[in-house]
Amino acid sequence: MFELVINNLIQSGWTIHRLEGYWVCATHESLRRGLFIGNQNELPQEFQSWMQRFSDFPKFDALVFCPQGIDSSLLKQHHFPNVQFWYLDTQNGNLFPFPPSNDPMIPQWLKQLTSGNPILFEQTIHAGKLFLPFFTYAVLSINLIVFVLMTLAGGSTEQRVLIAFGAKVNTLIQEGEYWRLITSMFIHIGVIHLFFNLYALKSLGSLAEEAFGHWRYLLIYLLAGLGGSLASFIFSPALSAGASGAIFGLLGALAYYSYKRPNLWKSGLGMNLIIVILVNIGFGFIQPGIDNFAHLGGLLTGTLISILLTRWH
Repeated sequence: MFELVINNLIQSGWTIHRLEGYWVCATHESLRRGLFIGNQNELPQEFQSWMQRFSDFPKFDALVFCPQGIDSSLLKQHHFPNVQFWYLDTQNGNLFPFPPSNDPMIPQWLKQLTSGNPILFEQTIHAGKLFLPFFTYAVLSINLIVFVLMTLAGGSTEQRVLIAFGAKVNTLIQEGEYWRLITSMFIHIGVIHLFFNLYALKSLGSLAEEAFGHWRYLLIYLLAGLGGSLASFIFSPALSAGASGAIFGLLGALAYYSYKRPNLWKSGLGMNLIIVILVNIGFGFIQPGIDNFAHLGGLLTGTLISILLTRWH
């Protein structure tokens, strides 16, 4: 059961750190939570030194496997400050919290993990409430604010306004205005362009931010957007703007994330993402005015960043 739980934690996006003996610590970036896992007969004398290694995580639980059953007197003998213990009687499947706790998360997770299922990030609850993808909301807000300002300045479809607000213009970038590779990610040409991109960002951004964690998500978004702008600059002379490169980067990153977690892939998430990518790339080739180079550049960059983060994770 120990190996089953560990494997499914890895499938769920947790990072496993080997400690002493057979004890490990599982950490999750977006949950900001650490979980020590090991056997009762190898309980360490203290956990403070281990907790100091993972000081970025404010909350720790310990899941203790008890293959010989649980002796209630043993629970009171082992009390470790700042660690909530969960003793699992592997003979009958009972779970005992010590000190007593009403936290539903560990029992819910353990039920999924021991049944061979990962903890799906779409269903994760953070600190008793739904996960808050605040970077996604921040990016959405920036795009909306910029669009309103452009409208007040004369309209988001006016070339002079687009140039003034930082659209991708190759000649100006060649003259040294490299910042346009970034600012163009937050500019949209018309309300329809804005609506479709923000709808996609709201849907994909929430999933990606919960899957990768806040800061990794922001890294993927910004670098994928930059990769899309660079590809457009290299291969397309047309003025362009929009968050599409970054959004395609999220598609690629989530597709690879799902591919590396067979249970997610089998659920249909991965294949749905691949279909969305293919349909949108194909549509970009047949519909004039769409910067497919930005899409492909963002897709490639987001996928590569996801691969690198998976190896470092």
